[in-house]
Amino acid sequence: MSVRQQARRAEAGTWTAALRAARGEPEGRVVVFPHAGAGPNALMPLLAALPDTYDVLGVTLPGRERRFSESYDSTPENPGAVVDGVLAELTGLPSCPTVYFGHSMGVSVAVAVALADPGACARLVLSAHPPSGVKFEREAAWNDAVLLEVVRLGGGTPQEIMDSPFWRTYVLGLLRSDLTLAARLVRRNLDGRITMPLTVLGGDRDELVNVRELVAWQDRAEAGARMRVFPGGHFYLLDEPNRRAVAAEITGAFPA
Repeated sequence: MSVRQQARRAEAGTWTAALRAARGEPEGRVVVFPHAGAGPNALMPLLAALPDTYDVLGVTLPGRERRFSESYDSTPENPGAVVDGVLAELTGLPSCPTVYFGHSMGVSVAVAVALADPGACARLVLSAHPPSGVKFEREAAWNDAVLLEVVRLGGGTPQEIMDSPFWRTYVLGLLRSDLTLAARLVRRNLDGRITMPLTVLGGDRDELVNVRELVAWQDRAEAGARMRVFPGGHFYLLDEPNRRAVAAEITGAFPA
């Protein structure tokens, strides 16, 4: 590996870490903002379909994956600290064409980071999350019954996890934190101008987000929005028949 290649490799930070380095000089950098209750590795079945000519970085909030031991309870109290922390690490990387990819709650974080520094991101790829947020993202009246309904409608959580008292409590607490953070970021984001182009994706049988709600991104996108709907539910992007096509939407978001 050349000195130049070594210099451009992303060092693991608090908020971001490399999921996969490009083979040789990268054509671009994909920054992944995952859904509520999860870290970026949950999206690896999709990310593995990205060409190996791209660097792939993941954003990890406290309380999951490599940050499992960190408390997540106070994360929603200061949304700005999340945005500033992610942005500081991204802007410290060597210059490279960059696309942010957010899924579900991760969309609210990706948009907030893009609004904080519009020049750092060439395009946003936003999946399964309308600009006004999801009805379950709120700051009050939380209870386990509501969170369990989110889990049921979203799908994708193994039943053995929910059958374990420890993991059930942990997952519901993490969801409560993440969805509260998303609600607060959505409110902040509504005041911002989205100047970069958008690609908006969704599943036609998503029980958490009606795909008709996603059309509202067209009113926010000053540089235009590409819309595409796939067969499937909230996690349509992890369905094997969709992975390559979704990956192509992400890499197709880079400037020619």
